[in-house]
Amino acid sequence: MIWLLDLDNTLVGRDDAFAAWAADAVARAGRDASDLAAIVAADQGGFAVKADVARVIVDRLGWDGDLPAAVDRFRAGILDHVRAYDGVLDLLDALRADGDVVVVVTNGTSAQQRGKLARCGVGAHVDAVVVSGEEGVDKPDPRLLEIALERVGATDADRAQVWMVGDAAHADVAAGRAAGTRTGWVSHGRAWTDGPLPDVLGATVHDVVARAREAALTAP
Repeated sequence: MIWLLDLDNTLVGRDDAFAAWAADAVARAGRDASDLAAIVAADQGGFAVKADVARVIVDRLGWDGDLPAAVDRFRAGILDHVRAYDGVLDLLDALRADGDVVVVVTNGTSAQQRGKLARCGVGAHVDAVVVSGEEGVDKPDPRLLEIALERVGATDADRAQVWMVGDAAHADVAAGRAAGTRTGWVSHGRAWTDGPLPDVLGATVHDVVARAREAALTAP
């Protein structure tokens, strides 16, 4: 099997890292819980325009109005706080030990996403990494998944043996569907509200991978 795995909030806790940084920044600025809530909401799980997030941070924390500098500050804060989810590195090792191929397929800038991979030690546990900022195309565009398959010499792979797994319905699941792969959604306890269900769902990447492997074993 070939696993195309999202990075943020699938293998590593990006939103947890942003929230931890924001809580510290709010405390340092002497602000309150309403400011923290506004900053976290503005981030939209990492999918908001970064300058828009920076504008809310500047307004709420009383920073100067240099938005690019504010973006740099919160990106650095994410890198300081980000961690791989429990057991993720062991999961990646187990998949590869079973002969599967594992590729991280992530949206974001090269510096930020490579920084997370280095901080969390993920890069050494996968066969390849594909970053949208390096390729000029973002999920849900299926071309990013095609690049990932090409990177591991699997352009002609049977798509029934390829799984795109991630936490973002509009990016990860949509990209997998467009590329003709199987799809797995990491729910973190959320309810699915985006139309037809993915092939498998689970609260964590561990759950999704386990159910995907079960589905593969029982497929006709």
